[in-house]
Amino acid sequence: MEPEIIVTILGIAQDAGIPQAGCSCERCLNAHENPGLKRYPVSLGIEGRDGSKHLIEVTKNLSEQLRLWSGDDIEQKIFIPDSVTITHLHLGHVEGIGQFGKPVMGVNNLPIYLSQMNNDSMQERNDVQLMIEEGNIRLISKNQFQPTNDCGFTLEFIPIPHRSELGDTSAILIKGPRKNLLFLPDQDSWSETLDSFSVRNIRELLTSLRIDIALVDGTFWNLNELPGRDLSKIPHPTIEDSIHYLGMKKINDPDISFIHLNHSNPVNDHNSEERKLVESYGWSICERNDTLSI
Repeated sequence: MEPEIIVTILGIAQDAGIPQAGCSCERCLNAHENPGLKRYPVSLGIEGRDGSKHLIEVTKNLSEQLRLWSGDDIEQKIFIPDSVTITHLHLGHVEGIGQFGKPVMGVNNLPIYLSQMNNDSMQERNDVQLMIEEGNIRLISKNQFQPTNDCGFTLEFIPIPHRSELGDTSAILIKGPRKNLLFLPDQDSWSETLDSFSVRNIRELLTSLRIDIALVDGTFWNLNELPGRDLSKIPHPTIEDSIHYLGMKKINDPDISFIHLNHSNPVNDHNSEERKLVESYGWSICERNDTLSI
């Protein structure tokens, strides 16, 4: 029997994580006092059939996430990824990239996959250029690829409408031998995403991509949770709207879980009424260290 391909959820939070810098909300203050309430920015780890390790997103909490991914055996070495894939260039998704360089890990020729537009943008960063020149990393743009020859899965960039100040945004379609997983942590709105695929609803989109598991943007619960901030400048579909569009889970629906949770989102609390409502519809909230077999 061939080894399984395992996807591990290494982080579930929006770019800033929890606690968020400078925030005095109750959730962030509690996370300062209780490390168990901390949340790392969104990231996935994929272990291939050949034992290779492949990281999706590189966050400020890279050290903790690699330790988490490596498991409970404190005698074993911390995983070093064999590849990194980046959805887009907003802060939390690339903030840890400098740790691959000489001041920290000093890795050798690590392939980093990203879209051509994001590749061009990253090439303009002096710190990234230095890591390329010193042989720490290499930037690669491919739409669909196997990160190692015998990993047993492919990754594919799926363009997604999302604010593009620094580059473009993609979801990542992870195609395993048994299941397909869609990693969609950021988008501006379902309507724009659906229009870009010329489909009518979320189910039709997921069916068109043959998705079995979808990890989708759950940044905000609704538009009322950040008084004083203009959410039109940081657009995301709300979970409240998403479950309204989806309705109850039906037989043969893919498994849908919400990820990329802002510190203000009440579904961070396991006993919140909002989280219970999501679960009553048959959907779920991602948790750090959850594993998925594809």
